[in-house]
Amino acid sequence: MNILKKRIVPTGLLLVLFAIPSMAQITNRVTFDAPSAFYAGNAKMPEGSYTVSQPDIDANLLLIEDANGSHSAFVEYEVVSSNTPHAQSDVTFNK
Repeated sequence: MNILKKRIVPTGLLLVLFAIPSMAQITNRVTFDAPSAFYAGNAKMPEGSYTVSQPDIDANLLLIEDANGSHSAFVEYEVVSSNTPHAQSDVTFNK
């Protein structure tokens, strides 16, 4: 029984160490500064620094969250395709 415990603990620690880098990888993320208040869906967001991310790769939802986490909103998006890839991501505000 003592040998089994000695093998379970290191194996568990290795599994945790291998899982941590995969949790930290955020592939689709854009950071921007909003010069004025704006609406994300029906939520009014104040001016400031924001991050847009996709929490679930299988859902067409984006999370818009300010730097300190006090304001956030989920918005739906529609996938479109393009023959030419974008050189960089940008955020556009339409009045």
